[in-house]
Amino acid sequence: MEHLIARAKEDVSQQAGASLLTAPEAEHIIETLRSFGLDQVGSPEWRAQHGQITTLNLQAHHNAQTHSDEFVKSALVSLDKFPVLVRELVTFEVWKANVLPLLQQHVAEQVDSMTSYMLLQHEAAVANLLEITLYHQEACEAVDEDSLLELCDWGYRKLLSLNSKVRKQHKVPGGLFPCLHLHALTRPQKHESWHGKIANQQVAEHLACCDYLNVLPLALLTRLVTTNDTLMALVPLLEDPPWVRRRNKKTEKFIGNVWTAIESRDRLKLTQHDAQVWLMLNNLLVDPKARAKYDMDEYRKKTVLRVRRHMNDILLDQLPILKDLQRVLDELTMGVSSQQDESQTTRLIIEQVPVMRDALLKQGNWQQVADKQRQAFFSRAASAQQSKRQMDDMLKALDFMCNLQPDKPQAPAGHEANQTEVRFELWRKVKEGVFERWEEHTCGLNPAKPAEPVSIEAEGSAGVQGLRHRLQAVEAETGRAFPANGKIVVKFGGRSAEALLELPAPSTRDGAAELPAVVWLTAGLLATDTFALQLKLKRAEKPKTRDKAAGVWYIYHAVGGAITVLNKE
Repeated sequence: MEHLIARAKEDVSQQAGASLLTAPEAEHIIETLRSFGLDQVGSPEWRAQHGQITTLNLQAHHNAQTHSDEFVKSALVSLDKFPVLVRELVTFEVWKANVLPLLQQHVAEQVDSMTSYMLLQHEAAVANLLEITLYHQEACEAVDEDSLLELCDWGYRKLLSLNSKVRKQHKVPGGLFPCLHLHALTRPQKHESWHGKIANQQVAEHLACCDYLNVLPLALLTRLVTTNDTLMALVPLLEDPPWVRRRNKKTEKFIGNVWTAIESRDRLKLTQHDAQVWLMLNNLLVDPKARAKYDMDEYRKKTVLRVRRHMNDILLDQLPILKDLQRVLDELTMGVSSQQDESQTTRLIIEQVPVMRDALLKQGNWQQVADKQRQAFFSRAASAQQSKRQMDDMLKALDFMCNLQPDKPQAPAGHEANQTEVRFELWRKVKEGVFERWEEHTCGLNPAKPAEPVSIEAEGSAGVQGLRHRLQAVEAETGRAFPANGKIVVKFGGRSAEALLELPAPSTRDGAAELPAVVWLTAGLLATDTFALQLKLKRAEKPKTRDKAAGVWYIYHAVGGAITVLNKE
């Protein structure tokens, strides 16, 4: 495996910017996706589809990362293949729980590491593909109701596994390939490394079902709120997050699929997993329909109110949307619940339930399935025939994954790069989720202006302190005007931060005079990004750039501002 990684790194420079699939190729692959039965797991056809799913997953992430056309998602929607992926996910989950234990010893002794790794990684590949594509509302709406219910229950089971005591009994090793041989699953500490990487993705996957509660079927809301009681499974994840651990007297967090040491000044910075839990709590507690269905008894009320101790100003700076959640918690504290009476009287007489997993479990005869697969799919001869093709496919996938990594890792806190200038890139929004590079600027710090101390206090913590540096003045109307809709990417001292652009834009050139002469733009958070940029934008006297597609004029240029840098002392 180390040889594979080395070869991938050697070839990565030659493949920079390349794409694994074109849109027609992806559509052809998606058109051939099909469901497999429990007894077909490990077959040549199943292995081939596993490779295709892995390729689609990588391509979907590449499209999202580069803000290019997300043709993988579009093809899954148009060809109605989400039910196939959901069934594949549930089928493999049942197989892993009931058949895999009967094959463990045989696979460990008779099957090559490539096959073992494929079995370990399959569920993660399917889940990750669903996660990246179900981020979009149109994709969620394209999934049929039965599949949504199955996905909801599957995500809830993963949340429960994150809360289980098993994960706390063993130290969790990190690494790119935590366990290549299946017999490592018999050792809980090895299994937990693999389980942790997969299970942490399930929070994001489950979040997809919560983001669009108003447009998804009513049965899904009932399943999330009443049947599964998802809310009670989320609170423990804030109190004892599985993606945080102590090692060698240091705190480590699971970021980007690796355990990363966290400096004390960054302890309040949210990880992706933290943010996903908070957003799910916000969706389930703030949404009126969800609250109306929830029976907030005394036990649930006390459990939910435990969330308050984790809320502070720094959290709200990172997730301003949580202000509504803070209001709801304050109402619960005072005993005010506008939805309480309605929740007590609203009951469904008939509830739609998922049947896919139950039907698979009723098949039984796990030993018979294991015996058949041992001879047909997991014999030494059968594995040898597939190893060469799997190795080539994995090398290609590893090569592409290297391309997805940033060119240079961000400098850790305390080891900054250039701190004498601020660089920011402007991106224009072409359509939803797609941006094009617009302009790039560099602003130096003004040495004539002394730095000003800044302090941000947070309830329950020491807060953060910083120094505000003035930027050098920029001549008005230098370069192209800022796009009215898009984003700005700011780079300073080896760190980067992003912010959306939503600037006033007139439909006519003369209409610019009616808009504000000066607006301020903020990018970055002091506590999380170690800097916060405030740009002063001035309206152009005579706008020169017009967005023909949107029918508006771009009228604002940067003329100065300030950047506040976290004080590390």
